Amino acid sequence: MQKTLYSLLELQEIDNRLDELREERGDLPLIVKELQEKLDSKIQEMEKNQETLKNARLRHRELELIIEDSREKLSKFEEQLYQVKTNKEYDAITAETDSAKDQLNKSETELLEIDEDMEALEESIHSIEAEIGKLEQELSENKEELEQTLNATAEEENLLRQEREIIINKADPQLIKTYELVREARGGQGVAIVTNGVCGGCYSYIPPQKIVEVKKMEKIYTCEICGRILVWDEIHSK
Repeated sequence: MQKTLYSLLELQEIDNRLDELREERGDLPLIVKELQEKLDSKIQEMEKNQETLKNARLRHRELELIIEDSREKLSKFEEQLYQVKTNKEYDAITAETDSAKDQLNKSETELLEIDEDMEALEESIHSIEAEIGKLEQELSENKEELEQTLNATAEEENLLRQEREIIINKADPQLIKTYELVREARGGQGVAIVTNGVCGGCYSYIPPQKIVEVKKMEKIYTCEICGRILVWDEIHSK
């Protein structure tokens, strides 16, 4: 059991160092992730606006053709009015003329609206392109900084992870599970060294008799206050 407890203590020291390495990276991983998400979102927004602009241009061209056709029809109907011989023919041409005028008015109104929409879309695309450029630059700089930090600690981190894996594979799975649960709940500290009669994790008082039992290292004891696994270490404990 003594060997098991010392292995847990070693595991805690490894995890402490791994936490330190993560802290050295600071918020860079999160910053890179958020910048990438913002960049992806802006690219999607730009692509959506570009597609909308493309459709607007197609509709713009359709309306130009409709307007051109309506004007030709109106010109044709005006000529026909001078050639009508009956009221019935006159009424028919007038009706077609009114219909062509309505179509022309609607098309010209829609064309003006599309012109405004296209102008707004083009401005929006230019603005988003500028934002994308800034995000790409910022992302590149942060990625480079993160990569440099990772490269500086990669070898040490890999060795620590290998050592951690060896300890975990040799230990009781249930004990490791307990350690991990307490560690997660207690800010990364699953093991506490008994120091000066108190828990090295929460600094709560430990009864003398329990300290005697912990010191024997014959079984697993946990702090009644914080739940950390208690370990006696001759170097640090008194």
